[in-house]
Amino acid sequence: MLHDILHHLEPEQRWGHAKLLAHLATADGRVSRDELAFFEQRLGASLLSNERKEQLRELLIDTPELEDCFEGMDGRGIKLALRDACLMALADREISNDEKSRLIDVAKKIGM
Repeated sequence: MLHDILHHLEPEQRWGHAKLLAHLATADGRVSRDELAFFEQRLGASLLSNERKEQLRELLIDTPELEDCFEGMDGRGIKLALRDACLMALADREISNDEKSRLIDVAKKIGM
């Protein structure tokens, strides 16, 4: 079991975390049922308002740019988002080249 610290992050970082997951969920042009279930689970853990969660669901259709996802996030928040994004990408048991490329871009952002 992975230690979950999402609820310890500031609201702005939790928002960025969820935006980053939305960005990565759409990397291969589709969101599988398993990826959507993971995304929804992390939205629940984010403790964001229902209005904010609805806005995040809309980002699955109108995907944010990667750099926009990092606004207000520090290295700790980005690392947590990267971990969750890796797990989400594996949810459907396939990691496309586009998903892999975006995950590597996030890792580079924090010097990994």
